[in-house]
Amino acid sequence: MKIKEDNKLHEIQKEYDIIIGLEVHIELSTEKKLFCNCKNEFTLEPNKNVCPVCLGLPGSLPVINFQAIEYFIRFASALNCEIQNHSKFDRKNYFYPDMPKNYQISQYDLPLALKGYLFLPKANKYVYLRRIHLEEDTGKSIHIGGDNLREAHWTLLNYNRAGVPLIEIVTEPVINSPEEAVEFLYLLRLTALYTKISDVKMEEGSLRCDANISLKPKDFQTLGTKVEIKNINSFRFLYRALVYEIERQYNLLKQGKEIIQETRGWDEKTQTTYSMRSKEESHDYRYFPEPDLLPLNISKDIINNLSFKNQTPIDFYISYLKHNLTHEEILFLLDSQELNDLYNQVVNLVQNYAFNNNFNSYKEVVKFFKTDLAYLLNENLINIADLSIKNIAKIIILLVNKEINTVNLKDHLINLVKKGTDIDNYLENNNLIIREDINLVKEIVDKVIRDNPQAVKDYKEGKEKAISFLIGQAMKEIKSKAKPETVKNIILNKLANL
Repeated sequence: MKIKEDNKLHEIQKEYDIIIGLEVHIELSTEKKLFCNCKNEFTLEPNKNVCPVCLGLPGSLPVINFQAIEYFIRFASALNCEIQNHSKFDRKNYFYPDMPKNYQISQYDLPLALKGYLFLPKANKYVYLRRIHLEEDTGKSIHIGGDNLREAHWTLLNYNRAGVPLIEIVTEPVINSPEEAVEFLYLLRLTALYTKISDVKMEEGSLRCDANISLKPKDFQTLGTKVEIKNINSFRFLYRALVYEIERQYNLLKQGKEIIQETRGWDEKTQTTYSMRSKEESHDYRYFPEPDLLPLNISKDIINNLSFKNQTPIDFYISYLKHNLTHEEILFLLDSQELNDLYNQVVNLVQNYAFNNNFNSYKEVVKFFKTDLAYLLNENLINIADLSIKNIAKIIILLVNKEINTVNLKDHLINLVKKGTDIDNYLENNNLIIREDINLVKEIVDKVIRDNPQAVKDYKEGKEKAISFLIGQAMKEIKSKAKPETVKNIILNKLANL
């Protein structure tokens, strides 16, 4: 998740405070939709997964999916929210081209969770939440002949997504840069993954967000006019849309022009936002209590039982800082929960061994994960589930102690780390364990020095790279009979006496 900072933003921030609030939507990975028995599955044939309830046909009645409540409580508790014992559903009335009943069942004045917060380690600040509520998703519009409604020749509607359970997270307007917005969304996504409530696949619409932006002159108390950007579905798009909109508003203010409160879209082709409609207020939606659903009354015991009790990504982040891991190393681990779990198991094994004072077991394990292990996983040569924790720990220990021949190690790596490999036998049979034979080393070093007079001359003339060449030549013959460090010391000693 690398974001290139925009220099112009720094100039704008000297004159104005950037005020950003996010509204993030996360689809829950429940088996069924929120109010009916239709499957919650993205990839089905269009309009295959519908029924009278999610199509809003007359006489059909919604029934709440308790699994969605369970997922909601687990996620909201991980974000330190105040989960309400009493809440209700409301009808949000609006013209939805992709919602056949023309209203959405959502929550208005009594949401299921209030407050909460998420700590941003890189920005070193808390983003406070206003509320989290549960609602049904709309269908999906597929534009033919263009990427959006403005360019399309016609639009097709797929109602498979209509009625899918959706969590909306509303932040307070406390985000002050596009970088902070991206960091918040990234960590929120990780929290959803670690609580196992969603696959949060942005390319499939499982995670998307709206951003509200305004500029406030320094030392002013009153916020500027707010503009909303709708349906952003990637970290890169979020950053670019915010940068563009901030600069657009700044240019208008410098020209003495008025900023209109409106809803805008992001056009990736032109890298610009465009006006969609004037911004709606809550009264425009004509909210009223959903007449076909009883209010939700959830006991404290149920909330406590369903609350998330494991470590969140932020908990891991803070603990990893104590291990002297860098921001990039920590994000590498957190990006995959499976990899993160594997890391902790390997670290526990590696720490059982005694090493010199300079050895940082956490750093050494991350180093192996980011290089050798990442290569195997990225090339799809092996799955995480097929890795042996014990074998990985053994290899790292041998590497730290320089007791393993690393010359052709990559050729053997996949066999060494997979389950089912007797690692001790494999290392022995493939000559990978270094057992030093000092007399043999001295003989080979003498031969290498005799056969490479030019390299010896270069070293004597101060060319340090020549020593690496001589070590390499010696190691080709010595293989697993000595450590590179030992070979280097013997070569230096020999050269000093020439």
